[in-house]
Amino acid sequence: MDLDYGMLGGRRPYYRFGDADADPLVVLPGLSDAFQRTDPNRATAAALAGLFREFDDRDVWVVGRPRHLPVGSTTRDIAAGYAGVIDEQDLWPADVIGVSMGGLAAQYLAADYGDYVDSLAVVSAGTRLGGHGENVVTRWRSLAGKGRWAEVAADAEREAATGLEATVAPPLIEAAGRVVDFRPAVPADAVVSCTACLEHDSREILADIDAPTLVAAGKADRLFPEPRIRELKDGVADATLALFSGAGHNLATGEPRTLNGVVRRYFDGFRGDGLYP
Repeated sequence: MDLDYGMLGGRRPYYRFGDADADPLVVLPGLSDAFQRTDPNRATAAALAGLFREFDDRDVWVVGRPRHLPVGSTTRDIAAGYAGVIDEQDLWPADVIGVSMGGLAAQYLAADYGDYVDSLAVVSAGTRLGGHGENVVTRWRSLAGKGRWAEVAADAEREAATGLEATVAPPLIEAAGRVVDFRPAVPADAVVSCTACLEHDSREILADIDAPTLVAAGKADRLFPEPRIRELKDGVADATLALFSGAGHNLATGEPRTLNGVVRRYFDGFRGDGLYP
């Protein structure tokens, strides 16, 4: 499998793998994209190819947000940027997977640029953050503004993971922060991105989404609780809900094989019993 990675236009990280001659699949990553410390590299490309190996017969693009986001950027602005990438790279119509913050932007992408989206999977995201989620992302924004990067990383594990990982990983990350610099490549992007998540509310545009849409989330998601997930599913005319029992906000990395199997079957047109986890 060929691995391609770099910066589109010198500012936007991307990874590409799979079959370059096949139908395109565009993945919009979560808030963690703003906290990346390094430029795209082969090790990360290989890890992503493994994470999405169920799609190795597709032309898979994992596309981040541009570095140095303007202050005040919204998830709708970010969606417009993704539409530009899809147009410039001649990827449309593409199947789109949006994870967490990427799922927020994906809602606007499908609503405002419907011709670019064939089918959509929104993973671990709803119409807006829940009350606890707002408190958490506000805390992350405050810690980021103070440069307390290890604390953000530890708290993200505490809030997104479930089970043993949620209790064991945070203190290990905090300990590592004493010797490892967790500062992202562009610190200001973390603050701008957190603000965009906090301000996101897509309820008024859901009726504009025509693409078949899979809404997939963990029932134990602490940032986007089930009512916010169901609000998204109910607002889109052609939507299917897949809830994963016991999974948290880190569904995409915590249960990738099961999740990707569900998403793959949905993109292949399967809608009946057996789709759900």
